[in-house]
Amino acid sequence: MPENISSIWRVFTIRGCSHRAKRIAEILWITVALTAAMLISARLAAQSSSPLAPPAPTQPGAGVPPPSVTAAQTPEGSPQVVQRTVTVTFDYDFSNFPACSPKVTTKCIQQFDVLEVSDPANEVFLFTIPAPPNAKGLVKGITFTSPKKRSFFTGPHRIGVSAKAPPPFVPSDPLKCMVFVQVLPDSPAATTPPTSSSSPPK
Repeated sequence: MPENISSIWRVFTIRGCSHRAKRIAEILWITVALTAAMLISARLAAQSSSPLAPPAPTQPGAGVPPPSVTAAQTPEGSPQVVQRTVTVTFDYDFSNFPACSPKVTTKCIQQFDVLEVSDPANEVFLFTIPAPPNAKGLVKGITFTSPKKRSFFTGPHRIGVSAKAPPPFVPSDPLKCMVFVQVLPDSPAATTPPTSSSSPPK
């Protein structure tokens, strides 16, 4: 039972209201339930009519576990903004969606987008990877490095890769090909101990 429905039901039950109030509660519950059912049906219909996405890339090995908390995330070590390059490696099966070409322009892979998905509701685009020319079947070890450094806060991040095809297809879910990374702070510059100019005692 949805929270808003159960809260209405508790109000009428705890107060021990009259028979008429109980009837009103039942009518309200039925009305809200019917509205929820209509909204769910509309959402399912919209999903069924939405365009499909191509298969998502896959990681070449087992997923990397979430990074442990380090000094970079502790109050004593506040996050810093650092510049980093990003290198990704993944596999992709082009069996059903070959790489796009002048002759293949529909149901094909145009490119791969690399995104930061630490907050899935606010994905951050990082860079694009062109699809390997004439790629067909399973291609392993697709590796690409960002053309320029990107700004990151130190600490844990999630990087995902999405396959992109021409319309009517939508990009694949980057969370299906995602890895955890730990952005470390810049190493402090090595300091040399001050030299004493005083002469040794006589």
